[in-house]
Amino acid sequence: MNKIKKTISRVWLFINTHDGWLSLFIALCVIGFTLLIGWDNNRLIPPFPIARFHYRSSSPLNFMSNWDGPNYIAIAKHGYMSLFYASFFPLYPLLIKSVSYVLRSYLYSALLISWSCLVGAIYFFIKVLRNLGSLKEKASGLKPAMFLILFPTAVFLTATYTESLFAFITLLAVYLVLKKNYLWVPILMFLISITHITGVFVVVLIAMMLWEQRARIRFIIYELAGGFIGLVVFMAYLKGRFSNAYAFFNSQTKVHGWMLHNYMNLVNKVSLLNILLIVLIVAAAVYYWRRKRSFAIYSLFFLLIPLAGRQYGGFNRYVLMAFPIQFMLFEYFERKKLAYPYVLALMAVIWTYTVLQYAAGYIGS
Repeated sequence: MNKIKKTISRVWLFINTHDGWLSLFIALCVIGFTLLIGWDNNRLIPPFPIARFHYRSSSPLNFMSNWDGPNYIAIAKHGYMSLFYASFFPLYPLLIKSVSYVLRSYLYSALLISWSCLVGAIYFFIKVLRNLGSLKEKASGLKPAMFLILFPTAVFLTATYTESLFAFITLLAVYLVLKKNYLWVPILMFLISITHITGVFVVVLIAMMLWEQRARIRFIIYELAGGFIGLVVFMAYLKGRFSNAYAFFNSQTKVHGWMLHNYMNLVNKVSLLNILLIVLIVAAAVYYWRRKRSFAIYSLFFLLIPLAGRQYGGFNRYVLMAFPIQFMLFEYFERKKLAYPYVLALMAVIWTYTVLQYAAGYIGS
């Protein structure tokens, strides 16, 4: 028994002191627990009747692809069939298509990409905090990672959505800029701009970070060009496919309901989670305004989502990518020894609730 305990202690010490292995361990635990409680929940509670699940109803993991999730798989399989799909950016479907040649399953390919990117996102989340000086070099990355994986809407990091891919690319780009390694940044900006419509937020963020570091103007121009070219390439495709370069915008407004309401809709339809996330965005902006202005402005960009759409569709999910919020929560509560476990416990409860709601198809954004 003592030998077993010592072996376990040594293994855990190794994992806990190596960011890469720790990131893999955390991701596997999160994925495993998400699948376990989601599958068990769906055995007991009937799924939401109007929820759109992945077409492979026989798959035991089909509940991890509902609402917008199956749309990325449909694009990977059939391409952009109608204007409805034009608001879904192409990088994730392209990756799904590529991996499906090996796995022979679009659903499993999508999940494998999301789960692999989750490992990378956790890794660079920890690395960025170390580089910012918020986490000591030899300290465990487990504590800060908890604020990422237990964020209220973090279930989308494990589902067939773009969130884990977006987080991985964004945090990698931020890390490289902090390390003043600018070579790959334009390529990452190209990729982020064809991952999600909010990729433009990241392009501006990285430009601001380069300006803060007093980088040479040519590096800022290259970075902006990378993001611009990515968007132009997608718009050129849409022009050829739908005879409309702005089809992604028209799809969002005319098909998916953005801008169809007046601004009173934001007051009438606001939820407690919406309010909480808005408060966190403002708090992060205030927290970083003097410390790192680029982080503050980037956080505020996410308030444009409900203001532009005049509704909260997607807002809760998109705010997951406002990573200065998670940085702020870790930095603040890590020093509050008494409050820290209670905050994590509350986050875990909310996270569990959203996992169960998502698995049953009751929420998709």
